[in-house]
Amino acid sequence: MENDIPKKRNIWNLVLGLVFLGYGCFKLYGLSNSTEKGNTLDLVLAIGFVAFGIYDLWKYYKAV
Repeated sequence: MENDIPKKRNIWNLVLGLVFLGYGCFKLYGLSNSTEKGNTLDLVLAIGFVAFGIYDLWKYYKAV
């Protein structure tokens, strides 16, 4: 395959991946240092933000 054209990477996947990952880690850090019992929904959302951030970064580096 002589004419393999590399796929263009979407910069928004990188930006959103970093934002979601950073925000999710920030929320998890806040929940882990809280003295009161945290809300389960907050924990699920924070883990979801981290997972979606990792997925966006994976999409960026794989150029999906």
